[in-house]
Amino acid sequence: MTTLLELKEKMKTAYGSYSAYVDIVLKFLLSCVCFFWIRMAMGYSSIFSNIFILLILALLCSVLPLKVIPICSGILITGQAFGLGIDAGIIMLVIYLVLIIMFIRFIPDDSLALIFTPMTMSFGFFPLVPICFGLRRKPVSILSVISGCIVYYQISMLASNADQLKKLELSEYATRLQLILGGFAANKEMIVNILAFSAVLIIVYAVRRMSFDHSFNVAIIIGGVVYIAFAVLGNVVVGTTMNLLVAAAGSAAACIIAAILQFFLLSVDYTGSEKMEFEDDDYYYYVKAIPKASAFRMKQRQSSKTDSEPEDGEHGYLPLVEKPDVESVDFEKKLEDSLKNL
Repeated sequence: MTTLLELKEKMKTAYGSYSAYVDIVLKFLLSCVCFFWIRMAMGYSSIFSNIFILLILALLCSVLPLKVIPICSGILITGQAFGLGIDAGIIMLVIYLVLIIMFIRFIPDDSLALIFTPMTMSFGFFPLVPICFGLRRKPVSILSVISGCIVYYQISMLASNADQLKKLELSEYATRLQLILGGFAANKEMIVNILAFSAVLIIVYAVRRMSFDHSFNVAIIIGGVVYIAFAVLGNVVVGTTMNLLVAAAGSAAACIIAAILQFFLLSVDYTGSEKMEFEDDDYYYYVKAIPKASAFRMKQRQSSKTDSEPEDGEHGYLPLVEKPDVESVDFEKKLEDSLKNL
């Protein structure tokens, strides 16, 4: 544990020294992963899947704010949809305009949820983003997670019907509209996942705000269990065909990844927790303070345990310890100092 904490502190120090350059590199890598995933998920070629265009967009996003990445992703997906026909392109344009307007208006700081939700769903880690955002953000992040879920299923719908849409004439608008939106609107699995993501995020948020020890870890486990429960209910009640074994494995992997991310973002030392009481003119406060875990504090505790162990004297007796002179201690000064620190 001490080694991991030292590694974490070194990473924070290095990031603090080179944050401007690290941010550019990370945004470039994130853009590349997102854009090339869209290219792979759509499954067909167009001018918007050209590698050079994707790299140029990624370079552009690396020097712009993070919220530009989901906007560029929406442009790429809409451009890909126009390759299947003007009707598909217009429908996708309307959908993404609504999502982007909602994103800019209500959740501009949740860009990572819009980016990672479709990608993690495609790899089977369905509850990963809801768990992480329940740990770090507020319930309003549900909007970004739901938007990412809609994006995932719309991309899947276009990719699965791409060959048929290319063969059908534009005059067969009823059949084309059914392929573009029909299955999407009646997708039971998408509705179950939207409800599951909302429940996971809210429950994780509620549990991690409780004051008991290890509330973050308990919240992660409960989030994974809640998603599995929704998958089972979806199959039994609604009639979805979700693979429960895959859902359970994905939830377990999501919980492990979320715990690792939580350790590096916010790890606390519950053994050093303290409960304090103090008052002002209007209120009486009960405060539970939990220190953040650090390698220095852990080493200090280990050294204090070693120093506190009694050593045998020459003849096997414990050495005498002189008692402090109680009268010489200025308790009033110590109380003032502690209140100042508080």
